Amino acid sequence: MSSLPDLNEAQRAAVEHGAGPALVIAGAGSGKTRVLTARVAHLLARGIAPEAILAFTFTNRAAREMRARIERTVGEAARRLWVGTFHATGVRILRREARGGALPGIGPDFVIYDREDQETVVAAAIAALELPEGTLRTGEVLRRISDAKNALVSVEAFERAAVSPHERRIAACYRRYRDTLRGQSALDFDDLIGDVVTLLRDRPEIAERYRRRFVHVLVDEYQDTNHAQFRLVEALAAGHGNLFVVGDDDQSIYRFRGADLTNVLEFERAFPGAAVIRLEQNYRSTANILRAANAVIAHNRDRKGKTLWCDREDGARLRFVLAADEADEARCVRARLEEHRRRGGRLDECAILYRTNAQSRALESELRLHGIRYEMVGGVSFFARREVKDLLAYLRLALNPADRVAFWRVWNTPRRGLGDAVRARIEALGDAPPLEALRSLAGEGLRGAARGGAESFITLIDELRAGLNAPPAELLRLVLERTDYLRMLDDERDGTSADRRANIEELLVAASDHASAPADDGSGDVAGFLAEATLVTDADRVEEGADRVLMLTAHTAKGLEFPVVIVAGLEEGLFPHGSSLDEPGQLEEERRLFYVAVTRARNEVLLTAAAYRRRFTAEGVFAARGGAVSRFVDEIPAELVDREETLQPAVRFPAWASRRRAGAAGPAQSDGPAYRTRGPLARVVGKEVYHETFGRGVVVMAEGAGPDARYTVRFGTQLKKVMGRFLTGGVDVD
Repeated sequence: MSSLPDLNEAQRAAVEHGAGPALVIAGAGSGKTRVLTARVAHLLARGIAPEAILAFTFTNRAAREMRARIERTVGEAARRLWVGTFHATGVRILRREARGGALPGIGPDFVIYDREDQETVVAAAIAALELPEGTLRTGEVLRRISDAKNALVSVEAFERAAVSPHERRIAACYRRYRDTLRGQSALDFDDLIGDVVTLLRDRPEIAERYRRRFVHVLVDEYQDTNHAQFRLVEALAAGHGNLFVVGDDDQSIYRFRGADLTNVLEFERAFPGAAVIRLEQNYRSTANILRAANAVIAHNRDRKGKTLWCDREDGARLRFVLAADEADEARCVRARLEEHRRRGGRLDECAILYRTNAQSRALESELRLHGIRYEMVGGVSFFARREVKDLLAYLRLALNPADRVAFWRVWNTPRRGLGDAVRARIEALGDAPPLEALRSLAGEGLRGAARGGAESFITLIDELRAGLNAPPAELLRLVLERTDYLRMLDDERDGTSADRRANIEELLVAASDHASAPADDGSGDVAGFLAEATLVTDADRVEEGADRVLMLTAHTAKGLEFPVVIVAGLEEGLFPHGSSLDEPGQLEEERRLFYVAVTRARNEVLLTAAAYRRRFTAEGVFAARGGAVSRFVDEIPAELVDREETLQPAVRFPAWASRRRAGAAGPAQSDGPAYRTRGPLARVVGKEVYHETFGRGVVVMAEGAGPDARYTVRFGTQLKKVMGRFLTGGVDVD
């Protein structure tokens, strides 16, 4: 071991573990990769043949890094190791066994279908059932098939469990999908693991051959394994029991992808006699950051338990800023980045993390306005997202009926009975603008659903053209109403509907911001808004090597580290996500995600939240959602965090924004208080007041008049609605 890097006591215990199963609980920044590579080198030094070692990783990058590190230590012997992802290893095993005829119907030259290929097969399976349009959606069916395969549920078992007509239809698609792939000697990504598990289960002699070959099995990121992956490593390690897994239950954040935390929590039950080794010394963060992270994650019940510590200094306290709204929050973030640069730092030392991609819009706008370069990591810039581009294409076509790109993007989105045959007829008309060609066909050559779809589309575009002087947000709401676009997203049932809806809400907020912002060139209209969106997209192209701040979701940030980390949007219902608030297991996963976000930081952490975050409700009301500050902020001990507030509204809201959409009767309703403060009441917003029970606070909204006026007041990190008569200070109730 003298040739290996210096190891601390816990790391050395893990590396030198003898025979039998071992679970290494590797906390954030504790040297997990060093331990894995040192473990392999240690086995080789003990005389274990390279071909007898199998190591699973979750990414090709991790596999390459592990192999390179081992090669630097032991030389060319590293090239004979089996190191790869679960899927890559599955391919190697399946191709080997297919050559011997062990896979009925699958030859060694099988093809692997990607997502697009899978969608094509599923769409054909749905079409073969001859169901009414919209009964089944490709995304939902494919997700259900994938879930079944990852749970090792066969077609036959799925059919037996299907009770409702809907489930039986999905089961029929599953069977057609399976048969189609087998008929074409094709596998999908889930098969690359599931079929190996089935092979090892059904062919004991093959399983025994691999067990004799691989006398040591190692797994990285074990907390991210699903049921099929667990069964695979269990099958390969059966007999000799030399299974060495490294993971962190506190960083298990992929349950939505099928990751099963019980693989870690019940490791000793699955593998009796297993050693459990905790790596708790952190080599990344300051002591204050670790104390904060430890305090928060301690609120979770489903965990093995550990406490991170370091030899570094205490460092700066965490900083929490409560802003007035999302625009004010973005300004706080931008100011922190500028402060970092003034102190001699670089932007690429900073990362902005958020829970959902929809949050990036306000941040992007603020950074772009002030010339701060940024790069979206693992995601798409806001105005380049599918649903955003779809809705903007309607406005583009209304503004310029000759825009062919916009026309073909939305002419049948959502589906309105216009297919390939209609497209061919439009294109046969030559250089005529496709919108006018469709108008001509609707009047003469189309029948049935195609004619109805064409007429409704043309009518919508004509209405949009007639209303081009209206605020862009009103036109976008008209598109949503007339096209049932939101229903289309819900019907896709592919797990992305909530995020896409959030992006649409944020687009409406962006449109309202543009309409309310004064412009020297008079561009507060549709043309100006579209130009702004186009310029945003162009600005996203950052040249290689440019100094820029990284923007990414907390999920994407896993495995990365930065000197400065900013975590935005820390409000109940946002982070933690609203879907988790009533489900303890999901709430614990949200807390783990926050833990991951904070432990990305080496030196400094800025946490931000908005007192109000604007949105459009289903009724078309421009409203503000006021929520409590995230419980995760309150779980950080007070002595570890500096708190401040900037409760001055950052955006002025136009009068039209608080009205119901045209034609709606009755008073405006919303699930959040509308910004409707007017006249004298408007002057109390931002004033400091006093309440006998709640203490000092700041008024953020006022409703009504006189002694019965109601005020929304921020007391510390909580919002309270109180009658004016119970407040003293800045409120005049006469």
